[in-house]
Amino acid sequence: MLLGLLLGWESMAAKGFIQLLRLAEIGRQRGQQVQDRQADRWSGVAFTLAGFRFVAPLGEVAEVLRVPEFTPVHGTHRWLLGLANVRGRLLSLNDLSSYVGVTSQQMHVHQSKVIVIDRGELFSGLLVDEVQGIQHFNRATYDLGHEALPEKVLPYVQGRFRRQDEIWHVFMLSALVADPRFLNAGV
Repeated sequence: MLLGLLLGWESMAAKGFIQLLRLAEIGRQRGQQVQDRQADRWSGVAFTLAGFRFVAPLGEVAEVLRVPEFTPVHGTHRWLLGLANVRGRLLSLNDLSSYVGVTSQQMHVHQSKVIVIDRGELFSGLLVDEVQGIQHFNRATYDLGHEALPEKVLPYVQGRFRRQDEIWHVFMLSALVADPRFLNAGV
């Protein structure tokens, strides 16, 4: 009887172990499916500027702010609005629409949002009309096209995503901050 009980226990233990292996395999497959879905997805910070939809790569945006109080800097291009103190650091505040030569949709600067770029010594804010937060796109909807964009925006655009009837142009902040014209705001 004891031998039968022990054999029954071993059989139950073996079945339990096999069930654990099955559950582990199911978990591994689900994890792989999540990774596969994430590999097919591209994420960025979406914003509008002069009626155009843009999305900046998520890794290039440090944060999004309301327009802080700023002090104008004389002797600079008109697109450099001024300097702001953000948590003890000087942030150059730049009007992106003015820089690329388009007309902003916002009537008042303080209704806009600021996309912050933080690359070590470069701490800069870009005034945009509106920020829609983080958006996710299927990589399959990406192509290299650009349509009806102003000429001065093109050096910073690297393709677009299509979602439903909307086109979201990929705005490369890294290309903007590498442009000597942007880095030299003095007149």
